[in-house]
Amino acid sequence: MTEVTIETVDLVKRYPISLRGISGGRHREYWGRVGGFKEIFTWKKGFIQALNKVNLKVYRGEVFGLLGPNGAGKTTLIKILCTLVLPDGGEAYVNGYNVVKQSSKVLRNLQAVLGEQHRGFEWRLNLKDNLEFYATLYGLPRSYAKKRIEELLEFMGLKDRSNDMYQRLSTGMARKLQLCRALLLDIPILLFDEPTAGLDPTAATDFRQLLRRLAKSEGKTIFISTHNMWEAQSICDRVAIINKGEIIACDTTENLRRYVSPEKHYSLILDGEPDGKLKRIIDEFEGLNGVKDVSLEFGSLTKIIVKTDENFKILDMMNLIAKHCLNVRDMETYEPSLEEIFIKLVKR
Repeated sequence: MTEVTIETVDLVKRYPISLRGISGGRHREYWGRVGGFKEIFTWKKGFIQALNKVNLKVYRGEVFGLLGPNGAGKTTLIKILCTLVLPDGGEAYVNGYNVVKQSSKVLRNLQAVLGEQHRGFEWRLNLKDNLEFYATLYGLPRSYAKKRIEELLEFMGLKDRSNDMYQRLSTGMARKLQLCRALLLDIPILLFDEPTAGLDPTAATDFRQLLRRLAKSEGKTIFISTHNMWEAQSICDRVAIINKGEIIACDTTENLRRYVSPEKHYSLILDGEPDGKLKRIIDEFEGLNGVKDVSLEFGSLTKIIVKTDENFKILDMMNLIAKHCLNVRDMETYEPSLEEIFIKLVKR
């Protein structure tokens, strides 16, 4: 049975707000802001519902993505998992430990890699010294720390730069060193907020591969919050989409694609000039099970566009192509991207 490492059960979080009626019309500059203690505990309707009965399960060795528009509740959920914010209802568990009742044990099992990558590093120390400094803060034995640092620098491809001053690092290398620091304690769950923000395409690709390797080779649970749909589609095993404090979808990209739009388009690019029998072939295409529409596109090349649903079997189309000896130069397929899926679900 797959081990659950992060779980939320009917998680609720509300933020109180101060409304015009509370302050009696005075101090207009403070309208809409959090009021005093009396206002917080006596006003029942002035709340922003940040999370509303959020239920999630994330598994060991999984790369899990949390997607959502601005203000959807992503940051609040992350802060609750990191024990920075208390929920108003429901429960959240990290490696089986309750984030409210067992917060110290939660922090021994989860490492959050958030915000600016340069924060917390000494610019005038080299990479190895920076990591040794944090190993000392974490109370790691010197011999273990030395071996662990060597392993991490090798794993991240930073071994040859270990004696370079931190100030000489590129943004991508600084991000890798940030990950080295997160892994010093060999913690099983890593949580990232916009992990490749600010990285160039090459550095971002390298970093994504590192995250996949950590999940699949080291058995780490990788939880990322991102607005980069392509990133989520390329490295996440599953994604959850949150909107207005509620999880509106959670599954693999492939399953979400089928759920949102079961249609799949095939474009058959024909070699040579179309002949008179093409109309009859189109009629036979339209008669195949699962085919919703067939059309022709003429240009420098002739294309047959076949729109299908979940009942379509590609083998039927291949048999029809072979039957009529169609000279197909190439075949292209189209499926909705994660970005298109996200937009459709959020706008519903």
